[in-house]
Amino acid sequence: MKEYLRLLRNLDFILLWLSQVVSQFGDKLNQMALIAWAYSVMPGSSFQMAKLIFFTIVPVFIVGPFAATAVDRMDYRKTMYICDLLRALAIFFIPFLILPKQLVLPVYLMVFISFSLTRLFIPAKMSIVPNIVDERDLLPANSLLSLTGVVAAMFGFGLGGIMVQRLGVSAGFYVDAGTFLFSSVAIYMIGVRYRPRNISFAQEAVGIWQVMWSGIKYVFNGEILKDMKEGITYLFEEEKIKHLIGLSFLLWTLLGGVYATGIVFIQESLGSATADLGMLVVFLGVGVLLGALLLGKYAKAVDRFLLLYVSLIAVCFFLFIFAVMMRFELRHRFGWASFLIFLIGLSGSPLMMISQTIVHETADEQMFGRIFGVMEIIIHLAFVVAMFISSLLAESFSEGNILILWSGIGIGIGFDRLIRWIRLNGKI
Repeated sequence: MKEYLRLLRNLDFILLWLSQVVSQFGDKLNQMALIAWAYSVMPGSSFQMAKLIFFTIVPVFIVGPFAATAVDRMDYRKTMYICDLLRALAIFFIPFLILPKQLVLPVYLMVFISFSLTRLFIPAKMSIVPNIVDERDLLPANSLLSLTGVVAAMFGFGLGGIMVQRLGVSAGFYVDAGTFLFSSVAIYMIGVRYRPRNISFAQEAVGIWQVMWSGIKYVFNGEILKDMKEGITYLFEEEKIKHLIGLSFLLWTLLGGVYATGIVFIQESLGSATADLGMLVVFLGVGVLLGALLLGKYAKAVDRFLLLYVSLIAVCFFLFIFAVMMRFELRHRFGWASFLIFLIGLSGSPLMMISQTIVHETADEQMFGRIFGVMEIIIHLAFVVAMFISSLLAESFSEGNILILWSGIGIGIGFDRLIRWIRLNGKI
């Protein structure tokens, strides 16, 4: 607990933390507003929803590689607050496009711009942490940021759905724009104690333009291709980073495989569309919360990858038990389901918290943006492909069998990777 108390005395970390709590809440609220808008344009159309999702994911593959590399040449703090300011503007203008004529393509353009800016923001956010906290505080700092992201997402989805339903789609976009504006101001204040007080607004505006222009010039003068090549080479030469990429690919493949089918499985097993599912998400979040607290206190002396592989095996094991148990008509069925989901959240905390710390501790700081950018592309590609495979399998097999299949694959590969890592490091 003293690690977290020490972080809370760090003003710059508090500003970063607050900005992420507010903006991630708004991000999930934004998703709920977009879903409601898509339903209003073409009710019950899976194709309409798929097109919307496409414009949120495609920046990962189009913008992600260039953004991640460019971030390493830019000021992290300025990149972050500029991105949040531009995201606020993009989201703010969406209601003006949907109110008069339900303009579809311009909305897609605003969504694409917003999520493209996110591709710049994420590697900058992940890279700035070592600049504002001591090395000894990296793990608790990353744990707290990840934890609050999960909690903010839970409230964003839950309260966002209620807010959009009661106040309307436009209100959801306006509130989301406000959260990004708040985040931009909070990030702007990072390091304010160490900056000269006599800088005028015009000088600050020139500095912002220099950051943006350096990114634009870097993309078009060809240097980005050289750095991308160097970054990819570095990723697969550094042993720990290479293991981390492989583990991330495996984890997000499993997540994509069970995401859609798992929701349907819970709905059919418990006989409700959203009520029981929402409560299970709460138990999952409680498990992640407790796991993060335990992780910050006890995980420093444990080998990072050893903990990650054990965590993966445990998550898949509890998922396997969950899928098998839900097939039977047990007394207190929901109670057992809640307990197992809690255990999945508890055992899965390291998978959410440690990866970022490994990069910070292992890699050259000049490579942070490229590493996080490549990882973003890998995990999203793995997620989409696995979800497509599961959707095809669901036409021939039950959702429960698909969950059992993916969890079994995860357990088998997890044990294989665990043994390989132990042997590689001379433990056996």
